[in-house]
Amino acid sequence: MSGALLDRPLKLEPYMSQNFMGFFVAEDDANYLKRLSLQYVKEVSNSIISDTYEQLDAIVACFPWCGAVSSGTRCIPRSSRSISLEPHVKSLHLTLAYQFPQNQFNALKALVELLDASCASNWELRLYSRDPRLTTKQVHKVVYPHSPHEIDELELRIGDYIYLSTDAVDNSCDGWVEGISWLTGSSGHLPVNYTERTAESDAWTLHRVVQLSKSMTPSLTSAEDIDIVDGRSISIDHDERERSCLHHQIGLPHEMLEGSLLNDESEKSVEKYLRKTLEPCLDLSVTQNSNKLPKSGRTSQLVQCSKQQESLNLENIASHVIEVAARRKEMEILVEPIGFTAPRYDDTLSIDSERSQEVGSLEAASDKNRRMYIMRHGERVDFTFGTWIPYCFDEFNNYLRKDLNMPKKLPRRQRSPEGWQNDSPLTNIGLFQAKLTGEALLECNVRIDHVYCSPAYRCIQTCISTLEGLNSRHKFKIKLEPGLFEWMAWYPDGVPDWLSKPELLEADCNVDTNYDPFMSVSKLNDCIKETTEEFYTRNYETARKIIETTRGNILIVAHATTLDTCTRQLIGAEPRSTNELRQVIHKIPYCSLGIVEEVGSGNWKLVEPECLPVTHSKNPRFEWNALTAT
Repeated sequence: MSGALLDRPLKLEPYMSQNFMGFFVAEDDANYLKRLSLQYVKEVSNSIISDTYEQLDAIVACFPWCGAVSSGTRCIPRSSRSISLEPHVKSLHLTLAYQFPQNQFNALKALVELLDASCASNWELRLYSRDPRLTTKQVHKVVYPHSPHEIDELELRIGDYIYLSTDAVDNSCDGWVEGISWLTGSSGHLPVNYTERTAESDAWTLHRVVQLSKSMTPSLTSAEDIDIVDGRSISIDHDERERSCLHHQIGLPHEMLEGSLLNDESEKSVEKYLRKTLEPCLDLSVTQNSNKLPKSGRTSQLVQCSKQQESLNLENIASHVIEVAARRKEMEILVEPIGFTAPRYDDTLSIDSERSQEVGSLEAASDKNRRMYIMRHGERVDFTFGTWIPYCFDEFNNYLRKDLNMPKKLPRRQRSPEGWQNDSPLTNIGLFQAKLTGEALLECNVRIDHVYCSPAYRCIQTCISTLEGLNSRHKFKIKLEPGLFEWMAWYPDGVPDWLSKPELLEADCNVDTNYDPFMSVSKLNDCIKETTEEFYTRNYETARKIIETTRGNILIVAHATTLDTCTRQLIGAEPRSTNELRQVIHKIPYCSLGIVEEVGSGNWKLVEPECLPVTHSKNPRFEWNALTAT
């Protein structure tokens, strides 16, 4: 036993460079650890009782430093049963800082120099398993929950981890990628900025903790007080486990396998020690499920220092002291309350990622200042039902309702049904969303003096339903403004064939037939090849002209992009890039409401809406014959 347990702390040697600061395990101690791990793998190898490669693959999954055996034959003779080792080439080290900004070098260096590498500490060997199919994936932790709005989207839950392809993350043009949930094994698309990249080991499963060193200080919990199997402690509670101080991942660098400190006698002691203490692990079998990922408790194998620094203000180093104890709670999944703060960088409509502290925060303001309310339309038929036109019109082009969420009837238009292709109506849920928003504004005593709308029929419907909720449908004539329409790059064939004003009047739409728009349809058609910046400018100039020619509060009903394109330059920010715009619009669901307030002569800022948002889950179509299945 004395040959296996250390009677002193491992010797750590500090190392600092322009992009790395940390400790390396001294060569003699590193050799000891690697020889110990080699002996452990040998014990496991000799304990394998299976003849198939599937079981060996499971062992490789448990011991990441082990390589796979040769694939020349399917079965392995019992006489030659073994594991082919592929030692690590990296030295064992503890990372304190990596890839940091150069202007923080001196401050970080001062912090590292405060650490005492020879202080009392406990060392443990920890056994983890992982899914080998995901070794090439990035591991991201969920930082904001997300409820799917489409059938191919993945639900995000606080406490879950998502496996993402590096290529998918790097090449995403709209901020959405396909990922796999660690908790459920389900796959789907998700907004990548609702996650945060973390260590791969965070998604590993802890099976066993074994004491490596004698307890050096009574303030630390030794491995004698801990017994962990398959991610669960069976002897102490979670708070006590947090005091575990220093963890170490076993590796086998090739050049260090020779010259170990272990002699023949101590090697026998190691073998005896391993047989006794790691017997449960030798019987471990790892079952791989082709469809599901591990669901058991998680933990990180990242090295934790016995004296870790608090999260410090780098300009105020001297006022802090280094605290003893591990800080991360890795043995359970934490679930945040329902309420959450939305992502800040490139997520809000007022804050630029490079100037998040300069532009200002979203804050409620006084009701006496002039405001402009900008609202996205409600749920649309085509995005809800997909290719709906061929199934909802007969051979005589008569509309046939196929779902309760579809409109009972559609207004007559000159080009039907082709005209609905790029000018979709709202669903009944979309009408309800808009009316709910209007009712909420009414309850908040919001006063509207002017109403403008994109000529798209879905926006007109949304505007009417919102006014109904405000008890103001017949108070206003809706001014249709083509300059508020969405990005023309999405319409290479030109402006959609919107309903004419006579057709809208016939459909009981209270539009202003005398309104002279700031941008004509023909001029909008000239914007087919507009860039993202030109699109921002078009919407901004339209909003600015609306402001300059009116007094009082304004309601604008248009598209998801409008909430950003009509306000960003108005509050003094620069237009977003194409990728940034695509990321933002994914966070603007149906009937979202953005508000800007005038805070001085010509100065505007985004403020928090007075009313609550509307949120609901997706309800898939019910097929009754599913009940007839045997």
